[in-house]
Amino acid sequence: MTCAANNDLVHEGLIYEVVGRTALISVDRPAQRNAWNVRLLQGLIQAINRANDAEDVRAIVLTAEGQIYSAGADLTAPREPAEAGRSANVGAYVMGQGERNWLKLLTESKPVVAAINGPAIGLGATHILAADLRIASDAATFRFPFVRLGAMPECGSTALLGRLVGSGRALDICLRAREIDAAEAMRIGLVTSLYPPDELRRAALAIAEEIAESPPLQVRLTKQMLWRHANLFDAEEIMRSESAVFVEMLRAVGRSKPL
Repeated sequence: MTCAANNDLVHEGLIYEVVGRTALISVDRPAQRNAWNVRLLQGLIQAINRANDAEDVRAIVLTAEGQIYSAGADLTAPREPAEAGRSANVGAYVMGQGERNWLKLLTESKPVVAAINGPAIGLGATHILAADLRIASDAATFRFPFVRLGAMPECGSTALLGRLVGSGRALDICLRAREIDAAEAMRIGLVTSLYPPDELRRAALAIAEEIAESPPLQVRLTKQMLWRHANLFDAEEIMRSESAVFVEMLRAVGRSKPL
């Protein structure tokens, strides 16, 4: 049975549904190739918090509508006004502290399954690394193009990518800014399973429902310990460190110095 969430929490560009015991959150911005802007990110944070507060929800699936998972940050979006010291740049915003810390949000959330249905580029590739499970369609591709664009990887990816695929592969992927197809992503451990495009969402919901079968306390504590003990993981420190280097990079660009 599928039921939509209350309309006051359905953000423009997002679809929120509850399917069984799973919150299904889909990005739906076809004209922008499902790219993120600050407002969409705020809506995603709100939707994930809604799922975490719902007693009848035990797992979360993140995915996207159409054939593209996410083109990354929406560079065509009108710049949002900064408020209360918060950056209007979505890449910097997602690395914020407190409720803006995407890494902290997902690692402290109910189990999150990312279902990558197509190309995931830039922020579209980095934000999925904090999910607990990543599955993809055969049509998915992944690219971390930051250095080619005069930027650097964000959203905790400098810590998480190497943990998933090994530091050597992480350096190769980021420094060469090369595209990874679904088969390679599966082989190196970036995703755990592949499905035909028309079966991906059903598979993600089945995995989430399988997780929901277990007692929620034991699931929560197991997830907590696995994240905490993986290289003594510290979400706050990772984001502080990345943010500091990101600011240094932006200042250097502003002074027209080579990076």
